[in-house]
Amino acid sequence: MSGAAKRTELDEVRRAVAAFVAAGADESVQRVVTAVHGLSRRLNQWYDHQLSDLGISAGEWAVLGELARSENWTPLTPSQLAAAANVAPSSMTHRLDGMVQRDLITRMPDPSNRTRVLVELTDAGYQLYVAAIRDADLVESDVLGSLSEDQVHQLAGLLEQVIAGLDKADL
Repeated sequence: MSGAAKRTELDEVRRAVAAFVAAGADESVQRVVTAVHGLSRRLNQWYDHQLSDLGISAGEWAVLGELARSENWTPLTPSQLAAAANVAPSSMTHRLDGMVQRDLITRMPDPSNRTRVLVELTDAGYQLYVAAIRDADLVESDVLGSLSEDQVHQLAGLLEQVIAGLDKADL
């Protein structure tokens, strides 16, 4: 059995940054980007486990989230949901079939265009959405637990500023 200690996430970030810097990257940039990537990866692993525990897939979560965030719970078309989830419309149709069977969503004819279908969140779908958000909020709060409230607000502001820059950049 190896006597080597298990590497922490911070060790992995530092190793990656050192490799990027050795290859010519800017250390400050790589410290931020690599840390954000590592945090995102770890949270996504937890989210995947959480969704599995709740009995839904990441794709179904995307549908629930899109519908829950729609203005005034406005029903959306399968095409809108497919575009938001970045999947083919045929894949979305299959996903929606399963969600209807589990009473998470309903489909109804569009009153303004009878050739179109609208998708709406059910009470059960919304309750599942709320449960997932509340569970995630507990873990996310723990992740930020080593920061003061002021540091959390400062970090949020800085990250929002970076995201606004992404919106302006042509990436």
